[in-house]
Parts: sequence; structure tokens; C-alpha cells
Amino acid sequence: MSQTIAGLIGGVPSMGSYSGVIEELEEVLNNPESTLSHIGEVIEKDPDLTARLLKLGNSSFYGFPSRLETVSEAITLIGIQQVYDLIVAAQVIELFEGVSPEFVSMQSFWRHSLSCGVVARLLALDRRLPKPDKFFVAGLLHDVGRLILFLRIPGEVKTIFETCQARRCLLREAESDVLGFDHAAIGGELLKSWSYPPNLVQAIAYHHHPLSAGVFQLEASVVHVADFLCNGLQLGTSGEQFIPPLKMPAWERTSLEPGQLESILTTADEQIEAVEDAFLTPGSAQ
Repeated sequence: MSQTIAGLIGGVPSMGSYSGVIEELEEVLNNPESTLSHIGEVIEKDPDLTARLLKLGNSSFYGFPSRLETVSEAITLIGIQQVYDLIVAAQVIELFEGVSPEFVSMQSFWRHSLSCGVVARLLALDRRLPKPDKFFVAGLLHDVGRLILFLRIPGEVKTIFETCQARRCLLREAESDVLGFDHAAIGGELLKSWSYPPNLVQAIAYHHHPLSAGVFQLEASVVHVADFLCNGLQLGTSGEQFIPPLKMPAWERTSLEPGQLESILTTADEQIEAVEDAFLTPGSAQ
């Protein structure tokens, strides 16, 4: 039976139904009478989530001069939407923790994803783009469609990897050959079903073809360049054996100079360790 994107993402729960904290947090955020204390109280109901948030807030990822002691302080300095995005990121990693390592090590997968998120955020900061933490989420989730393939149709995924090896082609090309669509299209539709804003949806859906992202070509270009750099530096892998080619117009849209790139990658090296510690270390604590 031929697969469809709708069929594949249909069995994936929404983040609200998966996590009680996110569902309750959304209710508080939608209440105009809510205060920072109300928001902090919801987050603090999950001690592990609280510890991860404070650990990241006190790391080089943000580089605040003074130590954050409470969730309310984190919300004040990081911002409500940014804190929400970081919580969603942590929950997405938990959502897919049951994926079999048959095709790729999950530690390596999330290292690549987190690295791409860090680099995308740094590129956005360098360009002074609004809401740079959104680019961290886009980078983190850019290959989430591949996890859905691993989880839902392992038989077809085996065929995809065999096709990739036989043709010595990119994994996404083998996905398109076998399924008629690739992981990027699946990821875009999943984010759309989770009611993510169009700029993030398009950045993920077109991170391999950023010039096809319509009015969101810059967002898609940032994720595309971040993905290229992380693949080239072998910062984990989502299964690709070859480095997906860099689209030069996307590189030009980021307006990166060689000196800037070196600085970004040096900073990224420090921050990747921090986000891995916060998101991937079991029982992460302050």
C-alpha cells in the first residue's frame, strides 16, 4: 500500500495531548490575566523540565552575567515564547525516545539536530533576525520527518537505505524514489499540524530547497546552511552518508563572511556541549 504524508503523521500525537505541562502552559499563556508567576508555577510542576531549563539558561547558550535561580527569572530574561519553545524542544526529544536505533544512533541523530539548531540560531543572531530562538527550534526539528519514517514504516526505510547504498545517492533522494516524498515534506506537515507558524513550517519543509520556500526563503536558507555546516563537520547524523550539497544562493542570503563563520563555529562548539548536556543527559540537574 502506498504511503501518504497525512497517513504517516496521523498517528503522531499533538504536543498538547502528549504533555500535560504543555497543555496547561498553553492555557495559561492564552489567559490575559496570567502573570509570570502563574507561568513559572506550571513549569515547576515538572522538576526535570525545570532543571533542564535552568541548566540551559545558566549555560553559554545564553551567557547571562548572573546565575538564574528560578523559572520566573528565566522567563523574564529569556522571554515567555522562547521558554515555551525550549520546553517544546525537550518534549519532542522525549516524544521520539522510543525510536529504534536500527537505522541510526539516536544519540547521533539528536547531536546533529541540536547542533543544527545551535548553528541556525547563531546565524540568525548574526543577521539580527527577529526571534532567533525560533531558528533553534527549526534546526532541532529539521529532520523530525525522518524519525516518523523510522517509527512508522521501518520496512520501507530499509528499502530506502538499500536504494541509497545501491545508487550511492543522498538518503532524501532515495526517500523520494521509494515514497514519492521526503522527510522534509513530512516534517513540514507535522509542524503545520502542531500549529507552528508558517515561517517555521516552510523552513523545515524546504531546508533542502530553500529557494522554493516562497516569502520564507531566508528562514529556509538559514536552516539549509546550518544543516550543511553540521553535516560537513560531522556533528552527528540523521542517516545521510554523504554531505547534501550547498545551495549557493542560500549561502549568499545569509551574507556570511569567512571571518564571521569562524567566530560562529567557535561559539557553536561551546554551545553544542551545553545544549547536549541540558537536553540529552538523563536526569539533568542544575
